[in-house]
Amino acid sequence: MKNFREEQINSTTEPCINQYWEKEVEENGVKITFHYWRRKEGYKGYWGEEGRISRVVGEKKVDDKIKKKRINSIWSIGLGEDYCKKQMLNKFEEI
Repeated sequence: MKNFREEQINSTTEPCINQYWEKEVEENGVKITFHYWRRKEGYKGYWGEEGRISRVVGEKKVDDKIKKKRINSIWSIGLGEDYCKKQMLNKFEEI
């Protein structure tokens, strides 16, 4: 877990606290960062220990530049880490 933070969301009836963190994976020279979020345990909207992926960012160093690609589609992200990892590696195959 990297860059963990919590943010209070004001609600008219009950407080909500969102938690955010990142997970980095490196494969085939591509650094893939998964950005997660979930509601804090004990607060309105908590659904369990597992966080949901909010976006995926991939970086690869090519010569002296760093190329970045993103996956923001909620449909793709909803399929999980393994699917997103494969998609990200496919995006960098041409480079």
